[in-house]
Amino acid sequence: MPAVFRLTQKVQHTPYKKGLLTLVATLSVTLLSACSHNTISEDIESLTPEERSLVIKASNDDIESLLNAEFMLQREGPNKAFESFYELANKSKDLALIKRLTQIAVASQNPMLIERSSNLWLSVDSTAEAAYALKLQVLIQGNRTEEVTTLLTNAMRHNVSVRFLPIYLEENIRENEQVSTIEEAISALPPERKANQYIQLSYAHLLLLSGEYQLAITTSKKLLEKPSSDKSESLYLILAFSQKNLGLLDDAIKTLNSALTHYPKNTRILTPLIDFLVENKQAQQGTDIYLNANLETPEKLQVGINLMRSLLEHDQAELALNIANSLPQKQLGLSDQIQYLTALAFFQLDKKDQAIKAMKNVEGALRSNATNQLALWFYEDGMENSINNMVLTRTPRENIPEQITTISLLHEEKGHPELSFELVSTALDKFPESDSLRYRKALLAETLGNWKVTETELKTLLQKDADNPQYLNALGYTLLIRTSRIDEAMAYIEAAYEKADNDPAIIDSLGWGFFLKGEFEQSSYYLKKAWSILPDAEIGAHYGESLWKQRHYEEAISIWKSALETSPDTPLLIDTIERLSPSLLEEHKQDSSS
Repeated sequence: MPAVFRLTQKVQHTPYKKGLLTLVATLSVTLLSACSHNTISEDIESLTPEERSLVIKASNDDIESLLNAEFMLQREGPNKAFESFYELANKSKDLALIKRLTQIAVASQNPMLIERSSNLWLSVDSTAEAAYALKLQVLIQGNRTEEVTTLLTNAMRHNVSVRFLPIYLEENIRENEQVSTIEEAISALPPERKANQYIQLSYAHLLLLSGEYQLAITTSKKLLEKPSSDKSESLYLILAFSQKNLGLLDDAIKTLNSALTHYPKNTRILTPLIDFLVENKQAQQGTDIYLNANLETPEKLQVGINLMRSLLEHDQAELALNIANSLPQKQLGLSDQIQYLTALAFFQLDKKDQAIKAMKNVEGALRSNATNQLALWFYEDGMENSINNMVLTRTPRENIPEQITTISLLHEEKGHPELSFELVSTALDKFPESDSLRYRKALLAETLGNWKVTETELKTLLQKDADNPQYLNALGYTLLIRTSRIDEAMAYIEAAYEKADNDPAIIDSLGWGFFLKGEFEQSSYYLKKAWSILPDAEIGAHYGESLWKQRHYEEAISIWKSALETSPDTPLLIDTIERLSPSLLEEHKQDSSS
């Protein structure tokens, strides 16, 4: 898969910064502390310095209106207050008030209000870069391509830097529609505007995203060679990732080394450089660069954890442990990540006891991942009988249903349904309120032949949720295949079908019920419907047998062949074909081996 980077971390531009793209998304609208309207002077005293300066600038006639607008903002929020502020800002054309209006528009998160405030700002100051940036967001998010082109053209005509365009592209790299809008808007620019360095930077990024790596390299190099161009870290990254995606890993490393001389503490440069070195069998060099980097504690941790991950991916566990030991003592909530990677490193070095000990110490958000990993290791060491106790001991109450289900499925994949049933049953004894565990226990019991347990548990569930179609269907199907109580079984299944008539499992149960009752045409009708929704092997087994019973042999064989292609090891399918058309299995084996 081609390497693609996201430029969403630090953007080092002055005086404009990325924050202007959201202008006041990080600034809360100041709320007033006083609510008295006794006198205007008392109201003014209650305002913040910013609000007070606006009032002082206002004419006497506007002071009361401005105060009322501020109080409306406090009491009713930005959407209600916008029109009052807009009227005042539009009348006064005061930039401070227009900026205040824009803050309120952004706080409202209403694209229409943001666009109106940006338009007003630009009507007063056609060189306001922040206003162009804000309006750009609204236009791109609305897929208004022609207007994006016009906005960029106007900004450049007024000698405004359009560096906000590549920044916005970086922040929305995964928004395909928005990326397409930017691409089309750039394509529509006149040639002289396309030459702008920030348009070219955006164009190079789009080339990288679209897989046109050689063109991205050419465009990036031209920008880097221009003495007047802004040599941003983004530009180096676009060049490096384009080179890497063409297999030019040495060139990519050279590019990032060059970038590192300009941005020695930039983690966005440092991280891929180290990754590329490790991938290029220069793990020690990558490690040395990290150890010699003069980073602050948060960045040291961030890059170090990423380096550990990269080293483990390339079987450099010893170096990964060295990095773990070099990390700052203050780990800022990242100790579980470090412990998790340390455990993996020990395991790679075949130090299994140390690996298990370290993994057992992992808590927090990675606790579930650690539990799953421990279960896999226990299976590798033939310790599967110790898994259930480990899981129940480690798992917090609120995570029990999800965690137990995951390990239950692992037991089944490993061919130990009895351990799966034991785990679920023990967990259910401790947490009898869990419907999901009870349902899982019911299904496992049926698999193990304990259908009476299945019946009991499903009836318990139906006492709590009598209209649940999954419970009704599971009980009905169990009775259908395990007992002679066909009419009772069909009553449950038909009730489920009434509530979910497009569920293929329920339709399959209904069709099979009609088959067992000898109503073969009805059976084929429903089984065909189920098969058309979900061509599952068990549905195929039932549908094929229904067709076979009606002497539609070729159709039956066609269905079975199709099911064998996708699920050749499904027991019900194999059993059905062995009973009715065993030669088909031989043909399938021969076809598979040829």
